[in-house]
Amino acid sequence: MTDTHSALLPLKNKKFVIVHGYTASPEKNWFPWLKSELEALGAFVYVPTMPDSLSPEPEKWQQKLQNLPFDIDENTVFIGHSLGCVTALQFIASQKQSVAGYILVSGFDDEQQTLPELRSHTVNPLNYASLIDIADKRISVISTNDEIVSPQSSKALAKALKTQVIVEENAGHFLDREGYTTFPTLLGVIKHQFS
Repeated sequence: MTDTHSALLPLKNKKFVIVHGYTASPEKNWFPWLKSELEALGAFVYVPTMPDSLSPEPEKWQQKLQNLPFDIDENTVFIGHSLGCVTALQFIASQKQSVAGYILVSGFDDEQQTLPELRSHTVNPLNYASLIDIADKRISVISTNDEIVSPQSSKALAKALKTQVIVEENAGHFLDREGYTTFPTLLGVIKHQFS
């Protein structure tokens, strides 16, 4: 393989799993845009439709990730949004397999006052130490004015996992209705960290 080829397809050997959140789907927000951008860079991208996203059950969400179309390895990157973050982290911890990294967008692992119905997803504490060991590249993207997930919760999770923190000013909850049908900041981070 020539250098030119790898320059054109910098993510050729990478596999991305994008885990959407509560009430979302693979067709919403910035997920379709990011998927096509990453595929254009040579990556394999999987955005699972998480079961019953309007009334999600933690066990069913974990089961869904058990059935990925590939084995996870050191070339796999997980990207979670909101509830997708703690879901992805629980899954990664259960696999005991090193991954390339994970990116948490509006992540949380504690009960959110705005979302008491998701409490069952955060009852079991995460094993921070093993989640740090399992991935060298750990990144949190946090909005200053997220009204759905408390920015304090996202920061606390980032601190616990020793992630790199990227703060996006006034990005709300990174939803399509807030203008997030594209997400250039996130794409830039991925290119910089994983190419």
